[in-house]
Amino acid sequence: MSDWLPEHQRHLLYTLAHVDSVLDQLADVLHDFLEARPLEYENRRVSGREDVLIKAIAPIPESVPRLASDALNQLRSALEHALFAEVVQLTGRELTQEEAQAIEMPVARDPKALADWFKHRRRRTLPELQESGVLGRRVVALQPHEAADEQSHPLKVLAEYTNHSKHRMPAIAAVRLGTIIPDYVVPGLVIVGEYEDDCPLNVGDVLASVPAGVPVPMSIWPKFGIRRPHTGEWMVLMQELGQLEAWVRTEALPLIIVGTTEVDPIPTHLDLSRGYATYGEARAEAKGIPAVERHKLRIKGQGLRDDLPGVFAQKLPEVSRETVEAFVAGLSDDAAIELINRYMRVRENRGEPNAIAYLRRLVSAEDQ
Repeated sequence: MSDWLPEHQRHLLYTLAHVDSVLDQLADVLHDFLEARPLEYENRRVSGREDVLIKAIAPIPESVPRLASDALNQLRSALEHALFAEVVQLTGRELTQEEAQAIEMPVARDPKALADWFKHRRRRTLPELQESGVLGRRVVALQPHEAADEQSHPLKVLAEYTNHSKHRMPAIAAVRLGTIIPDYVVPGLVIVGEYEDDCPLNVGDVLASVPAGVPVPMSIWPKFGIRRPHTGEWMVLMQELGQLEAWVRTEALPLIIVGTTEVDPIPTHLDLSRGYATYGEARAEAKGIPAVERHKLRIKGQGLRDDLPGVFAQKLPEVSRETVEAFVAGLSDDAAIELINRYMRVRENRGEPNAIAYLRRLVSAEDQ
């Protein structure tokens, strides 16, 4: 990927890497929490039906809302720092204290509020930051009121989260009901729908109901939610943070700095626990897959590793279970995903026998 960050904006590589590290920590906490099965269930018979209820909900690790807030605040700081650095660069002189204090990313509710922001006396000596100036035009392009859905615009959402965490409390996070998947459907099966935005998941809630005496195995998947302060909507936590991080990194920052989003994304995955002699050395070490995407790959890879022994048992019944388990245990997330993707491609293009032969070669290599 090309490196388009000018020298005065290279600090953003490290800020975004810090955000990535925080999101990585958060993903680890969530993964471990969900792996430990935070919901306990019990059955109850009432009037000829058997209900599945929530018996207990594990307490959320207090690091979750704080790590989420840390990531959000760092993302907003990245915007503010980029705008400040660009003003200083374009002005070409040292700013007065009053001018420096006037530089901020506005989040205007309407065109009049933005026009008033531009007219403020502290910004009159900064033509670059006027509405007709190069940065002024870029600021206008990023405003929520320019979007069809102002309340969901990333800048509006980011500002509301960070204002809430700075002045009131950390982000509001909770375990929410995700998906309930029965192994099969029987007459009389009732599964609750999506919870209302203002309705928390509580002990005693009924999740599913069947006629008494009818066994129906089912998978219940909880999810982690974060509540938007300005609308009350519950969003999937890592998805929300991932979308905001991607918007800042791939849209807002490029627009502020170079006036276009038609540039390569800034790489985010960089080890900040070690020092780098030069920016070039750090840039060369940075990787492009962000933490939220790595988290998705981890979940997908883990799910595939859980499923692969069954696939091998079905396709290669002559191979011992121990051999298959040893082979699958040695697969990374990426390798598990690539294995199943390649198996599907071979089956589609060359037929099932060739796909099975591919699996056989893999486990034969493991034996050797």
